[in-house]
Amino acid sequence: MSPHANPETHGVQFGRVVVTVDAALGDCIVIAPQPGPICISPKRMRLNSLDEIRGAYRHQSRLAARVPDQYPHAKDIAAALAFAGKTLSAAQGAKHQPKGQSNA
Repeated sequence: MSPHANPETHGVQFGRVVVTVDAALGDCIVIAPQPGPICISPKRMRLNSLDEIRGAYRHQSRLAARVPDQYPHAKDIAAALAFAGKTLSAAQGAKHQPKGQSNA
């Protein structure tokens, strides 16, 4: 079963942001609160590759640095994306290594 099916159990929380990483598929889902017209509701972002994760991380890091008042969760989203990128990178590195070698 994919970790995305149950983010409460398999997700990692950064502030009010939750990220699930599926190393088998090589993707992640970030769930972050977003203000709506009536109330705050969760927004899900699915990122399908390390390139997408890196691009989203750069964008959220810039928002957190430049306009933190307008984007209060950008710092937490960036932290979640950094975690997802490191997790996927490590999983893909281990998958592509020849037998008998380690990451040490």
